[in-house]
Amino acid sequence: MKSGAKDTTFFLFAIILDLLALWAAFSLSYWLRFSTILIPISRGTISYSHYILFSLQIIVIWVLVGYFAGAYDTKKIYPLPEQFYDIFRNTLISLVIALAMTFFYRPFAYSRVGLIFAFFLIHIFVASEKLLFRALKIYLFKKGKLLSRILVVGENPLLQKTLDVINKDKELGLEIVEVIENIKGDGKGSFNSEMKKIPEKVKNYNIESVIMAFPFERYKEIKEVLLQCRDLHLNFLFVPDLFEIMMSKVNALDLNGMPLFVLRQAPLDGWYGFVKRIIDVVFSSLFLIVTSPVFIITPIAIKINSKGPIFYLQKRVGKDEKIFNIVKFRSMFQNAEEKTGPVWAEGKSDSRVTRIGRFLRVTHLDEIPQLLNVLRNDMSLVGPRPERPIFVKKLKDQVDGYILRHAVKPGLTGVAQLEHRPDSSIEDVKIKLKYDRYYMENASFKLDFILIARTIFTLIKRRKH
Repeated sequence: MKSGAKDTTFFLFAIILDLLALWAAFSLSYWLRFSTILIPISRGTISYSHYILFSLQIIVIWVLVGYFAGAYDTKKIYPLPEQFYDIFRNTLISLVIALAMTFFYRPFAYSRVGLIFAFFLIHIFVASEKLLFRALKIYLFKKGKLLSRILVVGENPLLQKTLDVINKDKELGLEIVEVIENIKGDGKGSFNSEMKKIPEKVKNYNIESVIMAFPFERYKEIKEVLLQCRDLHLNFLFVPDLFEIMMSKVNALDLNGMPLFVLRQAPLDGWYGFVKRIIDVVFSSLFLIVTSPVFIITPIAIKINSKGPIFYLQKRVGKDEKIFNIVKFRSMFQNAEEKTGPVWAEGKSDSRVTRIGRFLRVTHLDEIPQLLNVLRNDMSLVGPRPERPIFVKKLKDQVDGYILRHAVKPGLTGVAQLEHRPDSSIEDVKIKLKYDRYYMENASFKLDFILIARTIFTLIKRRKH
């Protein structure tokens, strides 16, 4: 199936399935409100036809919000956390509009309790439907059905990373037909020769898209690919490096006729920072309540396993280089650093870690007390990982731009924590700094929501293994 027909099919299926899930959610909300005794009815019942008629207006608003926000863009692969965010956003906006109608326009009389039921049911029904649709697509792709045939052109390490992502994520629905690599130091002869064969390969193998994975400075190679394919009806996809992503976030200013480009700073202050702080307090309080049994069981296990305090306080560097004490459940033997001094964690081979401490680290339960740091405003739920002062002092001199991490509050989770392993070398620090700067340049409530959801999914996956 050609990509255009496949995209149209997926688009129609996505809307139809959403409509069915929304209808089912509103129908069940009517039954819970008017056909059960969960909440006493004081103002009489509403007929099902009237209820569904009004619900249809909400459903249309829900779908339109998703459509204009790009949620039905079949060219984009939405991770599960982002899909759940879309469901929450669409539901909140559509129901707020519905409530406004009930307050200001009386013909729209509607059960507000029914809307509350609908709010939660929509999340359950639509999320379940999307999970099933996702599973169906992955099943078809694994069977070799509906795959888009692609050619990948690029240069390592970006090329290899692109190939790894495509091969690992079956939901992309991509079939790599051929790879053309620009090998450094190998001359341009063989690469240019392969480039000239692209039109022939496209026709022979029915290739629909060309993916280019070149670093930013290889703009000449990108231009060459485009020239070779200018007369072909192809989709061109670029894999940018982090530098390109950050450079795309610029603001243009006009200074008396002189154009200026200003790298946009992270919107972590002002109204965003104010609301982010409220979210930090609310959600950290909620997480502390949910995980309260951990604060009963874990201290007992720590005391039984080894001598020493339950909690471990360690100095870390926060926003504006202010020092604070981070709180963790103790996972190492008491005074474990007396011989070694401050060193980076050594993973499973770290002899300083106790038996129960190893379990706490694998499950990340030792990090839960840091929610107290969030309540104290030392940290945020999302942000760069705070480092120890002795390491910060060294890294400031060894890694360009490292000090920029301290322009924002550190976080429990973040892009760098999810995308890369814990620091064990200067190279790791440099890579994670790029991810931290990406977050600072693109910070938003949506990104925060996605990162928190991804963290939860990651923890669940690790515990299963």
